[in-house]
Amino acid sequence: MDPTAPTPPPAHRPADRAGAAPLRMFCLPYAGGSARMYADWERHLPAFVQVVPVEPPGRGSRVSEPPHTRLEPLVDELLPRVLAAGDAPYALFGYSLGALVAFELARVLERRHRRPPVHLFVGAFRAPHLPRTAVPDHDLPEPQFRERLRAFNGTPEDVLADESLMELLVPILRADLAVADTYRHRPDRPLTCPITAFAGSDDAEVPVGSVARWRRHTHAGFTLKVLEGDHFFLHRQERALLAELASAVSV
Repeated sequence: MDPTAPTPPPAHRPADRAGAAPLRMFCLPYAGGSARMYADWERHLPAFVQVVPVEPPGRGSRVSEPPHTRLEPLVDELLPRVLAAGDAPYALFGYSLGALVAFELARVLERRHRRPPVHLFVGAFRAPHLPRTAVPDHDLPEPQFRERLRAFNGTPEDVLADESLMELLVPILRADLAVADTYRHRPDRPLTCPITAFAGSDDAEVPVGSVARWRRHTHAGFTLKVLEGDHFFLHRQERALLAELASAVSV
């Protein structure tokens, strides 16, 4: 939920596979996040990987568009962006809410279009078949809603204290959280692509055990990676996460 999170300094790009085919990696942000959080990732991944940040409506370059409050319309809108890649190999990466969106995108692409990703990467979100047990966040009264944002530890205090920024951010966050809160999993056969799931060691919102249960959603390989940090370990452990992505796509 922090649109101002810092980007790590440049690093040497990992060695590339000889003759590797170009791979597009479509990256989806967390609730309230913008695609610009992935702007620097390509510099830290193998040269055959093209990072494609996916901007949902309501933020960044699409700030004038109303955000979605349900998952299916959001997936339907984002689908053409991936299909435009044609027959080229692609992977999906989603973080927190973005993980859920990436999963449902992968299911639609495989079932409806016979275009499964070569790899699905998810982070900081429980396995989609697990029911939500907490009180829905998106319709909390304003004071409680802001306290929940503070508890997530993803929105800086200076942003929480800036009323002009919060007036812009809160409607986007409410809409994004409504997508997750109203989601109902529909059982289907597992994906045919491998899944790598990332969890934060100290994530009170999404415990490691609930991330480990993504295993049931693939017939291919499953890998669980636990990185040090809370729900937003993505920022504090970005270099480590990128190294894991580079290793996975270079096999």
